Amino acid sequence: MVAQTQLTSVEPTTTSHATPRHPRPAGRAWVASTAGPGLSAVLSLLVAVQSLRLWDWRPGVPLSLSGDSPQVLMQVRAIMEGGGFGSTDRMGAPFGLNAAWFATGDQLNFAAIRVIGLFTDSPATASAVFFVAGYPAAALAAYWLARQVGIARPAAVTVGVLFSALPGHQRWFQHLWLSAYWVLPLGVWLALQVATGRSVWPARRALRAGTAGRRRAWLHVARTVAIALAVGLSDAYYVAFVLILVGVALVVRWATDRTLRSLLPGVAAAALVGVSCAVSLAFAVVARSGDVVTSDVPAQRTIGESERYAGRLIDLLLPWSEHRLPPLRFITTAYGYAAPPTAERHALGVVSVCGLVVLVLVLLRSVTGGRRPDQVVGALAAFALVSLAFYTRGGLGSVVALFVTPQIRTWARLGTVIALLALLAVGLWMTRVARRRTAAWALAAGVLLVGCLDQTNPGAAPDYARLSATSAQLKGYSAHLAAATSAPCAVFQLPVTPYPEEPGFGQMGDYDHVLPGVAAPSTLTWSYGAIRGTASADWQLALPVDRMAALVPDLRAAGFCAVEVDHRGYVGAADPSDGLASLLGAPLAQTDRLVAFDLATERPDATPPTPPTRDDVLRPVLAGLDSARLQRDDRGRPFQLLGPTATLTVSNLGDTPVPVTLTFSVRTLSGAEDVLVATGLPGAPLRSPISGVDQPVRLEVTAPPGSTKIELASTAEPVDVGGGVASALQLTDLRASSTAGVNVASTQQFFAASPVPSR
Repeated sequence: MVAQTQLTSVEPTTTSHATPRHPRPAGRAWVASTAGPGLSAVLSLLVAVQSLRLWDWRPGVPLSLSGDSPQVLMQVRAIMEGGGFGSTDRMGAPFGLNAAWFATGDQLNFAAIRVIGLFTDSPATASAVFFVAGYPAAALAAYWLARQVGIARPAAVTVGVLFSALPGHQRWFQHLWLSAYWVLPLGVWLALQVATGRSVWPARRALRAGTAGRRRAWLHVARTVAIALAVGLSDAYYVAFVLILVGVALVVRWATDRTLRSLLPGVAAAALVGVSCAVSLAFAVVARSGDVVTSDVPAQRTIGESERYAGRLIDLLLPWSEHRLPPLRFITTAYGYAAPPTAERHALGVVSVCGLVVLVLVLLRSVTGGRRPDQVVGALAAFALVSLAFYTRGGLGSVVALFVTPQIRTWARLGTVIALLALLAVGLWMTRVARRRTAAWALAAGVLLVGCLDQTNPGAAPDYARLSATSAQLKGYSAHLAAATSAPCAVFQLPVTPYPEEPGFGQMGDYDHVLPGVAAPSTLTWSYGAIRGTASADWQLALPVDRMAALVPDLRAAGFCAVEVDHRGYVGAADPSDGLASLLGAPLAQTDRLVAFDLATERPDATPPTPPTRDDVLRPVLAGLDSARLQRDDRGRPFQLLGPTATLTVSNLGDTPVPVTLTFSVRTLSGAEDVLVATGLPGAPLRSPISGVDQPVRLEVTAPPGSTKIELASTAEPVDVGGGVASALQLTDLRASSTAGVNVASTQQFFAASPVPSR
């Protein structure tokens, strides 16, 4: 409580420990003004070096190859080669990857990658430099913010360095754009300026003042615009978080001033942030307007995901899961086993936890004791309270998902904002209790040492020897494959895996199919990576992936020169490598997990009498149930659970109508008898009796180009199927067939022919 009393009495305009008796010479003043930022940047970089063990890193070696890292590396390569939003022809052959479907803004980060790319052509090196540079960038931004709110230089250095090395930062390479969280202090500055009534924009009369005054005014404008644009052109999550804080600041300002005029500067700043982000995303909408949508596209979030990807208060308070001290690490691990884990856990660290406790005490005292805190401290406390309300499960994030939009789903990432607010509270307290220079630096050193030991762990650094060996193996494999084929060469990858945000098969990681192409020669392109839900990707779902004798002619007709198999995708399933070898001969290139065969060679007796055409393969007919999860029953048959109603979509990617026969079995989960009504077919609705046992249903439809919607409806009573989900029907073994010669299949057929997903 003593700490709280001292904190609330701090003067936010304090910027030094003592007023000098005589003005400093210009040189000494410059040194004094740059010493703090320089020390923050250097210490932050040293923290990065020790936590990442950068003395073991070598150029060309990625910081990670797991999780989302392969996708990040390919996106970096695409950006370096000029692809907007990371779009590239190297993935998704033969159509390419249109990354605008999965855009997150990040134009500022993309620009930084392009600048780094002027000095290297290695995506691994460029991404590593970008990631490490995020440490001093975050330290400098947080230091600047700390000084702006009146925190003394030693404490500001502490705030900057600890913010740059938040728990888990060293493992965020697979979320490369989110690791550039240096924009958050800039956004918090905007919110604090609004909340405290300080100048966001200069007065109009200042813009017409004398030369010196006018120059200062326009510099003020430039600073605000630059900050707003930096935030608005960063990751969409950080844009949303900053806009929330500015919204809270506007409420605080209204409660203090009660005039609409006082809100205008904040509204203008928020509008600039929002509009710059909206313009960036608008370009993405335009870039994907020419694609044909065949089913659910990625990044279409649901309301429930805002609950699943939110955080819990205890996640903030527990030690980091990779803490350097085993007993503290065990606490978090044990809790993770005892309770359902959250998708992303953002530990604050002991220093930030202390700051958060102080902010909570400030709020409690202002409510219960009637004591009004200092403006800055009060604003920080209000920001922390609202951030926690959005952060936690069942909180304001769920309200936004229900009534506004579910697109911002991972509210747990607000942990970074909460950590910054808490560190600022610690910095203000340190400024108050240690006014003498020696004491201030001693306290800063102690807090910094404790914080860095708590928030980092060199034992969790990348395994550079393994990463180097894997990278060298992949590079050698792709180079060997390129040398053995004619340029350009499109490589088809098995197992067929939808992209993005879909699990791999067998023991594959989500984006392992990207790995061979990250450092491959430019003559090779790869089939994996077109956006699922579009015609550029979904044609692969109609391929006979379980029949190599039929698949090989299809791939040749589609223009592929080689077919690659990832053995890890077929763990526990029938690996097609032997079948391909019997058809195509010896491999062109191989590693312990990858093998590639030449599609230009084939046994004469394996050639079909009527080879398929390119359009037969690339413009198939697909049938599937919208938004219903695919599962397997105890007999290995594919099925989907439906509500009393469902939509069966038949997508014809060609230019001419195709007669299609659809067959499936359906039963009621309640066991009651009912009638399934199918509408959207020519003529009268089809009525089929159903019950608690599988009943066969057959539908005949002539699918015109584009999508045909068949509505399935019953009055069956929904039953609880677990996980808070209620369903009424089980539709099993949906099959599509045709005599027209084009490829025809259902998503259930593809699912049944594929290996078991890794999760």
